[in-house]
Amino acid sequence: MTSTDSTPEYDRFGPWIDEVRTVDQLPRLYREAGIDPAAYRKVLKVPRDIEGRNTHPTMHLYDYLLAVNEETFTVLARRDEAFYTVHVPLDRIAAIVDSVRLLNGRLTVHTVDGPVVTVVYNASASAPVRDLLLLLRRYYLPETSTADAEPHRGTDPTMDPVDTGLLTDYHRLIAEEPSMRLVNIADRQVVTQLNRTDRLWSNPWPTTLHASITVADQREIQIIHRRDWFTGNGDKLSLARTVLPRARITDIRVEPHRRYEGVHVLTIQAGATRLEFPLATGPLVEAKLAGDAVSI
Repeated sequence: MTSTDSTPEYDRFGPWIDEVRTVDQLPRLYREAGIDPAAYRKVLKVPRDIEGRNTHPTMHLYDYLLAVNEETFTVLARRDEAFYTVHVPLDRIAAIVDSVRLLNGRLTVHTVDGPVVTVVYNASASAPVRDLLLLLRRYYLPETSTADAEPHRGTDPTMDPVDTGLLTDYHRLIAEEPSMRLVNIADRQVVTQLNRTDRLWSNPWPTTLHASITVADQREIQIIHRRDWFTGNGDKLSLARTVLPRARITDIRVEPHRRYEGVHVLTIQAGATRLEFPLATGPLVEAKLAGDAVSI
């Protein structure tokens, strides 16, 4: 291959997520989409999960183009040699879930109307995704003059050492958003099936319900957790955070789990989106068992 075979897009390609500031920096695949970076608060291009040695200048090298303004989150997603476009009005966002497991990153946006948008990215370049998430949160709720609730000043939470990663993320969150108060901390547990036959079958392969931390302020509820709630073995490698704007929530309840003994489910409904968070311990479960009303 000679230098004349190369292109600027091919030469700059790597696993990192780049911000696009000019039309010339748009990936070739998306240039006919009418996206002018100057008209957006942020535009990011997300590369394909492919090794550089397996690429060539004629390939489309970016799986997504993400664009945010004050009203809309626009996702252009590659499909073979073409792409499709999804426009998500920010005032229809019901929840945002960002999770990483080693190098596998996944950003999922749920809407009150039901459709879900998922962007897969290389977690070694997660900083631009965190910035994007903050920008979405900045614009997806109306401005309010209501003062935030007093931050939580209680005892610092503790967890099993294997869940130090969750605690670290909690401390980072509280440092960045001091108005957040601790609502619930649920430890990991080995759980038992309610059904006797299922219980006998699963005995050789115990199931773990993973830990979680729930915080909230007057604007949002945030839950720090693992990517998968139940696994047949340990998980200290993944980390996830679910963010729910209160203005979209239509129902919150805690009910016994249909399958596991001693497990409750925190269900948060936002329009057509229903998200479930299994809990084995913590104040929310204690309130439910005592017959008290559960509130966050």
